[in-house]
Amino acid sequence: MRYRILVLVTVALCFTGISGSGKTATAAPTSEGSPYLFVWAGDAARQSSDFLAVIDANPASSNYGRIVSTLPVGATGTVPHHTEYEFPQDNLLFANGWVAGRTFIFDLSQPSKPRIAEQFEDRAGYSFPHSYVRLANGHRLGTFQSHGEGYAPGGGLVEVDANGSAIRSASAVDPAVDKDLIWPYSLAVAPQLDLAISSSTPMGWPKWAKLPPGSWPLNKINSQVTAQVQIWRLSDLRLSNTITLPPDSPGKHNEFPAEPRVLPDGSIYVNTFRCGLYRIKDVSSARPSAELVYTFPGGDSDHTLCAVPVVVGHYWIQTVPALPGLIALDVSHPEKPVEVSRLKFETRFAMAHWMAADRRNHRLVVTGMDQNWVLVARFDPDKGTLSLDETFHEPGAAEPGISFDRQQWPHGKAGPAIVHGALFGP
Repeated sequence: MRYRILVLVTVALCFTGISGSGKTATAAPTSEGSPYLFVWAGDAARQSSDFLAVIDANPASSNYGRIVSTLPVGATGTVPHHTEYEFPQDNLLFANGWVAGRTFIFDLSQPSKPRIAEQFEDRAGYSFPHSYVRLANGHRLGTFQSHGEGYAPGGGLVEVDANGSAIRSASAVDPAVDKDLIWPYSLAVAPQLDLAISSSTPMGWPKWAKLPPGSWPLNKINSQVTAQVQIWRLSDLRLSNTITLPPDSPGKHNEFPAEPRVLPDGSIYVNTFRCGLYRIKDVSSARPSAELVYTFPGGDSDHTLCAVPVVVGHYWIQTVPALPGLIALDVSHPEKPVEVSRLKFETRFAMAHWMAADRRNHRLVVTGMDQNWVLVARFDPDKGTLSLDETFHEPGAAEPGISFDRQQWPHGKAGPAIVHGALFGP
């Protein structure tokens, strides 16, 4: 989530549907689906500990939709933000607490009894980690927005092992581009092209949180506009090119690049918080470029920023808060995507923001920016249709969805929580 236009929200490594190998990371779909749903949440009052919640996600279970356990992290006000988007094969889930500049590594080898394996902050001199994608060697490649203690432009990419130890790093600063525009945000990798691609967008900063020494002033952070995407050689993390997404007229759909994704045919898309969708062309050449191929409704206010997408087969599914809901595009022809369906939520499910896919049965988990709800949708890849899972609710409830606006949790009486990253597994 971005804390601006006032609150420009995230996205992130929404490398959904693509593993470190660049291929779809999924088992054959089954009717049962993944048995658990993990939700990264923060105490709304910033008084009690932030925590990871585990929800029964087995549609055949009599407890479908029940929160079965929670794991407090022993810290509050971290601003739980992005997790990985696919369940990790090593059962170690990376999740960041944005304002704290801290990454928590959750051991989910016993899914209903998670534990904290490690936690870390700066790595190789880079700070404020944002998004992670898993590589073929089991390491994670992450975007770090800053360099040094303060929150300021000029971050980079850092590869870390399963314990969070730095393996290698590279600066995102490009002498050909104003450093003020360099804020590594999210990323995707295409090993078959020896390529990584990252977006550049500042997260912004909440007014209640103290900025560390060396940071930009709050008003400067929250007014910086970017439109940059960067291309890297994956084998040695060499920065190859920085592309500025071209503006459309009269819109601003190129502003605040969000989530890069690799499509099944190897094409690369990047969406923006302003609800533009760009195709990156000639990505392996000396002069790559970008073209606007689609615009979604919204993107003109804090409450309508388009954030995390999911790729399912030859479909791009986008969170669209202006509906509020989801829009599915057929991207069989990447130069001309076509809308095939949309799902509109009730207005109480405002600001749809985060999404991740259950690769076992094509379910989608959706959460809202700075919201307290969790929904599950279904996608039919044969027909390209979206629908709401009306059966996903707390036992005894009459309406769909799980509310985190409650007082009591498995770890005690802690009050309402705000949700962000969520994913199915194992």
